[in-house]
Amino acid sequence: MTSAQILEANAMELDIFDHHLRICSIAKHAIPDVTHCLVKLAFLKQASCKFFSFTETCDDYTLVVDEQGFTELPQNDSMKIMGDVWVPLRMSSSAFTPSEAVGITKIARSLIIPLADAGISVYCLSTYQTDFVLVKEVDINRVIECLPCSVQVFRESSGEHVSVSSGGQAGASGDSMGVTGVNPSGALSPRSITHKFSALQNKLYIASINPDSLHLIALQLIENMFYSSSFGELDENQERFFSLSLVKGDVSIVLDSHSLSRFAPNTLFVSDESWRMVKIGDSTDDLGFDECGIVAQMSDPIADGHISEYYISTFYSDHMFIPESATEDVLQLLINRQKSCNQQVNT
Repeated sequence: MTSAQILEANAMELDIFDHHLRICSIAKHAIPDVTHCLVKLAFLKQASCKFFSFTETCDDYTLVVDEQGFTELPQNDSMKIMGDVWVPLRMSSSAFTPSEAVGITKIARSLIIPLADAGISVYCLSTYQTDFVLVKEVDINRVIECLPCSVQVFRESSGEHVSVSSGGQAGASGDSMGVTGVNPSGALSPRSITHKFSALQNKLYIASINPDSLHLIALQLIENMFYSSSFGELDENQERFFSLSLVKGDVSIVLDSHSLSRFAPNTLFVSDESWRMVKIGDSTDDLGFDECGIVAQMSDPIADGHISEYYISTFYSDHMFIPESATEDVLQLLINRQKSCNQQVNT
């Protein structure tokens, strides 16, 4: 194959969607104040909200909604709102094969790491169908400029996806990404992991359902969203996690085995693989929205290991989902990366 044919075979497409999103945190005690509004946004067909994501953790409820949904939210002291407007990106590849790793691993080299190297903050939202990478609206032009030349960029406008000229960094390639610079000996330095992380014992599943059947499980979803305190105590080294995303008619649910048992058998399309959660940061180690490179730090060694990974950011922490069968391998990759970076710092 010629170099041009190789580039074409490995071409990636980036879609910039015409959604203007807001990210909010709702305090745990305040969920009754917004329950009616959230039920309306998520389940009523006449609701104008086209991008809705709700995630409960032990720290808070994180909500990501478009402008139409945001105007419906009650404003009070129990809700924190990220000031910036965010835009969702989605990357796809023409070179995909079923045997390859999926999720964030698939786009780490072509999107996540280039954005980190350009100093652009991201907020990740993996779903059953795809992986959305949110960036601040003010950074869109920088996003386009920093991507490799093999990435074709399309921007949604009035429902149409229009081709956009990219910066086209011809020198950027998968072989040269994932590093932060050069150490004194002249060798490339691996990307260091700067935040604490912990592997939890929850067994999680990624599920979906036909949007036309959403009303059939509305009661179970409402129970999981707003009444999880009635589920009883979790086992040691487990934390509450539930996520529901409704985007352009697609439904995605991330839930643990206990929550899954509340749905009738064969109601949901459930991933064959069970997943373990690695939590990065918490309410006492606020990751913030201006710091960049956190997703890249965690995803870089996982991509090196060719292991599938899903990733969901929240207001206070990030959550990486890895195949349960690969848990030990992933933890070893992360620990080895930490040790490698610490040794370089100390030399």
